Amino acid sequence: MMDESWLAGRVREFAALRGRHIESWVGVEWALREDVAGTGPQFRDPSVPCLQLWGLLATLDDDEPFGIGTYEHSTDCGLWRHEWLQPKLQNQDVWDGITRWQAFGELPTGHVDEVAVFVGSSVVAEVLLTIGGRPLLLMAGEASETWGDELRFVRLDESVLVFTDPAEADSISWASPREGLVQVTPDLSPSGVPPTAAPPMLRRT
Repeated sequence: MMDESWLAGRVREFAALRGRHIESWVGVEWALREDVAGTGPQFRDPSVPCLQLWGLLATLDDDEPFGIGTYEHSTDCGLWRHEWLQPKLQNQDVWDGITRWQAFGELPTGHVDEVAVFVGSSVVAEVLLTIGGRPLLLMAGEASETWGDELRFVRLDESVLVFTDPAEADSISWASPREGLVQVTPDLSPSGVPPTAAPPMLRRT
């Protein structure tokens, strides 16, 4: 079993974003499909409500980088701050084929109002940020291509899935149930928020 102090450290890293200012986002996308009708990799699909990333890099106030990737624990993957990813995420010339470097102007920037960290299966499964009043949901997962070119959505996998509308995560048919999540404080104490609920200001009415 993973040392809880190590897991608490990962939670603290995300919690420390509260009160900071995010200036911009860049990252590396994984293709959803390797080759579509001989035209090459497909990175976006109108039916897929999220980005699928190898890693994501926020530039904070004072130009501090904050790299986000995944780590593996047992058979599951979780989110963490990947400091060693930062040089690769900042170098757009090393990516091609089924990966591509992108600047994400569609992701919210500004003051980080709230940070909610959700743990499941002993990993950081999801992080919900409120940035300038706008939500951003980060999730460890994967959109795996099947033989029929359909996509199979798996939680706790090696990619970073990014939703600008957290409600869209509920619309996906996940291969494993999106349950058992507990929002925790940096010392891993339960926060009292229902496991699958967004903070009150983000709940759908």
